[in-house]
Amino acid sequence: MEVGNMATGFDYLSQDKVLQEHWLRRFVAIVIDFAIVYTPIWLLFALIGEPWLFPWFLSGVLLFIYATVLDSSIGGTVGKLVMSMKSVPISGRMSFAQALMRNVSKAFPVLLLLDWIIGMAVDTRDPRQKWTDQIAHTSVIVYGRSGGT
Repeated sequence: MEVGNMATGFDYLSQDKVLQEHWLRRFVAIVIDFAIVYTPIWLLFALIGEPWLFPWFLSGVLLFIYATVLDSSIGGTVGKLVMSMKSVPISGRMSFAQALMRNVSKAFPVLLLLDWIIGMAVDTRDPRQKWTDQIAHTSVIVYGRSGGT
C-alpha cells in the first residue's frame, strides 16, 4: 500500500463522531482510574511528608497492576465500566498476558500518551486501538447505552 493511501486513526477520528465519543469516553475512564489509584497514595504521602516523585512512580505501577488485573478478570477498570466500556480480545477470551501487554504503558502517563498517539498514527483497521492494543490483539468497545460499537 502506498504511503499516500494509508488511513490512520487520526484520519478516522477527524471525521467520525462515534469514534470521537469513544476516545472521549476512554479519556474520562482513565481520569477516573487515575483518581481511584493516585488519590489515596497522594494523600498518604502528603500526610507522611515524602517527596512527590516516589508517589507518582508507585501510583503508576499500581495503576498498571490495577488495570491488568481488572481487564483480565472482569473486562475493564472501574473507569471503563462507569463509561460503559470494556476491554476485549480480538478473538477468544482476554488472557492475563493480553491484559498485561495492553496496560504496560499505564505505568507512566507519558508512555500512555505516546501509546495513544502511536496507535492513532499508524495504519489501522480498528481506530479504537492504542498501539499496545494492536500488539496485544485487543480493543475497547462501548456497550449498552447509545453509541455502542
